Amino acid sequence: MVKEMGQPARAADEEVALPPRTVEEEWRKEFPYPWNEDEIVTRRDTLRFLLAGSGALFAATGAIAILGALPKDPNTTAIPIAKDGELAEHQWKVFNYPDQYTQGILINLPGHGLVAYSDVCTHLSCAVLYQGDGKLHCPCHEGYFDAANGNVLAGPPTRPLPLIQLARHEGMIYAIKEIER
Repeated sequence: MVKEMGQPARAADEEVALPPRTVEEEWRKEFPYPWNEDEIVTRRDTLRFLLAGSGALFAATGAIAILGALPKDPNTTAIPIAKDGELAEHQWKVFNYPDQYTQGILINLPGHGLVAYSDVCTHLSCAVLYQGDGKLHCPCHEGYFDAANGNVLAGPPTRPLPLIQLARHEGMIYAIKEIER
């Protein structure tokens, strides 16, 4: 038996009195936590994970932006949309372009000739209509576009309508490609 300084010697059969259990020790007994496993993931590992994840998201966003800026279809095909002289001044016609699910609007404007735009409003994708007074109207939220250039005149839209490039060949009007603006 070893005697510590300031401590009286104890007999071998003498029990050591433990302090009474506290509330904190009771919950630890009911909900044990493996403290020895607490250092499996360190702060440094967590920081490395967050940094690598942020870098991967940055790279993916950059790749998507680059892919979005590339030309969508280099082999643009001309789609016939009207006969030459079919529309009188202030008349308009809706046509499918570039496929059956997307439409454009062809307008014969006095002093400008034929112009074509996507008929999808740049605000919330409602169809625009020509009013006959040089304006395209979006009835969903009262947006107005200039029929001569597709720019926004009033309402909630902030971007102009996409222009559809036209070509004439042997008495037919063709839609060539859509130009985002």
